[in-house]
Amino acid sequence: MNHQESKKLETKILTILKRHIQEGDTVVAGISGGPDSIFLLELLKKLPIKIIVAHVNHQLRKEAVKDEEFVEKLCHDDCMTNHATILFAPLTSDISSLSLKSKQGLEETGRKVRYNFFNKLSRKYKAKFIITAHHADDNLETIILNFARGASLQGLTGMQEMETSNSSTTSLLRPLLTISKQEILDFLRFKKLKFRVDKSNNSLVYKRNFIRHKIIPLLKEINPNISATLSKNTENLREINEFLKLSAQEWLKKHTLDETFKKFDAKNFRRLTPALQKNILLQLHSHHFGHIQNIQSSNIEETLILINKNIGNKKKKFGLLTIFIKNNIITLV
Repeated sequence: MNHQESKKLETKILTILKRHIQEGDTVVAGISGGPDSIFLLELLKKLPIKIIVAHVNHQLRKEAVKDEEFVEKLCHDDCMTNHATILFAPLTSDISSLSLKSKQGLEETGRKVRYNFFNKLSRKYKAKFIITAHHADDNLETIILNFARGASLQGLTGMQEMETSNSSTTSLLRPLLTISKQEILDFLRFKKLKFRVDKSNNSLVYKRNFIRHKIIPLLKEINPNISATLSKNTENLREINEFLKLSAQEWLKKHTLDETFKKFDAKNFRRLTPALQKNILLQLHSHHFGHIQNIQSSNIEETLILINKNIGNKKKKFGLLTIFIKNNIITLV
């Protein structure tokens, strides 16, 4: 990468950031010390804002302490740059023990701990955004993983640049989704910026690493620009999903039988197309819990069988919801 290319990349990301962030805003940025997050922090520092640098030590590696020290020193050295004000906010959490207690994988447990921490900081500092360093390659991995698990249409659209949730007052911003990992590495090397390397990223024990190191290289043999191609395809899927989402929300507003959105006319529901029925179920879950995480296509299909075949006196778990039918009334508990 040369000076012109680095300036072009920098301008591209700053344009995205300035579209959402204004002077004087406070943001919470997830900074691990790895190349992606260091690139993000380098760009955020150019804005006249307050940056809460959120760093989580998962206690999964001996090097984790050095990662934390690296990020803390970085924040201390740049605590008052020419533009931004930086505050270091660390958290140490025993992810391994929490994973065993919750009977969930390390990846999922770690993600929950991180985002709970980010949300806590965003409330404390009244942040406008929580910002993460997810890039195009991360999005490709997410889409492949969701596809393999049997995700809904929304799951196949991947991550979005900005995401809001009923469970959080702060929006999630991902400004790097349009650039690749290689572009980030080339930029850091050209600028001679130091970063930490997480050796666990090479372990095939983790599903994402298996996809990154085994599946994606094979896909790139078919299409070297697979990330860009999939990005265009997911945009089409996102438009379709947005239409279904708005249609589902409109139906729910018209046909709810109570103010809590927990009772609906099953006969009316059965007249709808399967695509709209599926989206209504997802919107209901999102309405009550703020997300549709871990809901697989098989779960949706099983729930629709219960409703469309009018199987009474039988409860069906749908994510965190429980659905049953009585007297042709769909009830959520």
